[in-house]
Amino acid sequence: MLKKIYFLPLLLALLLSACTAKVATTANQSETILDAYWILLSLEGQSVQRPNNTQTAYIRFQENDNDITGFTGCNRLYGKYELAGSVNAIRLTNLNAAEVACNNSEQEAKMLRLLPQVTTYSITGDLLTLYAGGGRAVATFRTGAEHMVTTPAPVQSNQD
Repeated sequence: MLKKIYFLPLLLALLLSACTAKVATTANQSETILDAYWILLSLEGQSVQRPNNTQTAYIRFQENDNDITGFTGCNRLYGKYELAGSVNAIRLTNLNAAEVACNNSEQEAKMLRLLPQVTTYSITGDLLTLYAGGGRAVATFRTGAEHMVTTPAPVQSNQD
């Protein structure tokens, strides 16, 4: 009988430890596309460059109102998204950008052409890949923080 008394608390402690909540890690937090700052890495497999004295191109899927906001590397981006019934299905609509002339308008035009083609996405670690029909990757992003996308790149000096 005495052995059962010591065994019961040990068994109870083991059962309770298996039911404790797991602390969220950075990887777990990025399992959703919503409300994260997704920094643009590539378009159609080609790396994008951030010109001097500009902000980083990014996209953000805001949970409230299904709004898309972001920056193309040239102008502010805005539009709507819809998460469809199937797993990782997404549709991007009404995408527009402010019309201010800049040096990075080719990248902006490419983003505005490719993003409406997106039908699905995948998240692997801190990377988000958007796919068009047929599984063709059209854009890749890395999760970041607000300060990473709102700070202009420093202007490089040509002085030696």
